[in-house]
Amino acid sequence: MGATGDSRLRRPAAFAAFLAAVATALLLLLGGGCGKKGDGRTVLVFWQFSPLTAIEPVIARFESENPGIDVRVEQLTWQSGREKIVAAVAAGRPPDLCELGSTFLPGLVADSTLLDLTDQVADLWPALVGWETAAAHGRAYGIPWMLGTRALYVNLDLLRRAGLDPTKPPVTWAELLAASRRISERVPDAKGFGMNAGEREILFKKVMPFAWGNGGDILDSTLTKSVMASPQNLEALRFYLSLKPYSLLDRQEMHDQAFGKGRLGFVISGPWLLRALPKSAPDLKFSVVLMPRPAADRGTHASFAGAEVLGVFRGAKRKAEAIRLARFLVRPENTMPVFIATGNAFPAAVGAEADTYFVSHPMDRVFLTQLKTAVAPPLHPRWVEIEEIVNGELEQAIHGSKTPEAALGSADARIAEVLARRP
Repeated sequence: MGATGDSRLRRPAAFAAFLAAVATALLLLLGGGCGKKGDGRTVLVFWQFSPLTAIEPVIARFESENPGIDVRVEQLTWQSGREKIVAAVAAGRPPDLCELGSTFLPGLVADSTLLDLTDQVADLWPALVGWETAAAHGRAYGIPWMLGTRALYVNLDLLRRAGLDPTKPPVTWAELLAASRRISERVPDAKGFGMNAGEREILFKKVMPFAWGNGGDILDSTLTKSVMASPQNLEALRFYLSLKPYSLLDRQEMHDQAFGKGRLGFVISGPWLLRALPKSAPDLKFSVVLMPRPAADRGTHASFAGAEVLGVFRGAKRKAEAIRLARFLVRPENTMPVFIATGNAFPAAVGAEADTYFVSHPMDRVFLTQLKTAVAPPLHPRWVEIEEIVNGELEQAIHGSKTPEAALGSADARIAEVLARRP
């Protein structure tokens, strides 16, 4: 064959070699499957829910302290984040470190997908609060990072217009009921209380605080038996329903808006409302107080406790580096910037409450106090099903299609069926 023939035969081989070289270069540039960059730095993948502008400055500090690690941060959304995490785990390609909502944990623990971190974080137990949201059977499967709760917002102007003392907001159930009635009856176009309806995923977070404060619960301490039909829960639900004649029945967003417009005396809401009101209602006079307790001499100021925890999956490729990043993130000096930037959840770090921010923001400090008596949902692998049952039965009680006794009795029986199923 001539020279031309030899050249044609060599071109495919040369082109294939060129493509292989390009692919190798791309793998090195992107970190590849080995977790190393072309400069030898380890690539650590971190999935989380905060805006990138809030978390990136903290990550930059970590990278400066750990020059051999390059962190790749991806922002998840609460609408689809859980599904994306589950899909990544099922595909065998989970992130190295992942922020998880506390309600995500039970199922992940039951599926044995999370790494048991107990031995690696034993020294952190005294430094963080909220371990009940990240532990199961005495073992830690996550590290508490940020904690969330709800408190009672009080419209001081409406109290004054109703002839009540704005310096003495409700402390007990009876005081909340009396004040709600007074506002509804004496102030035109105003309601005393915001009662949730039409948002079943939120409803139990508003009703159960009264039950928890009254000594009630959803499951017993062993997580094997429903206690929804307990006398404590029934008393709490009856009280909650006694607020209905003086309440605005609507979704949380509408409650927050009505409160800002001066049409609602009391609303149970989170710290996000503290950020919104100065913009939407700069002239509104309001305060934030602890959730009312059953009576002055009994019960607690209970509320719902949620958490954002940091977890490492058993299938993660860079577990040691992920744990190092998690330990860095939960330090008070690193959680406070994220909290200040987002304002939705509070640092789990014990030392964070001493930050000067809370001196100049006393209403934020109320949420820190509320967290001390807030209650997290049970870490049961079938919690999603249980929550749906609780929300559905409570909604029927609120709309009057079931009596409180019937709603709690039905919830109790249905949850018992869920618990009786084999894992």
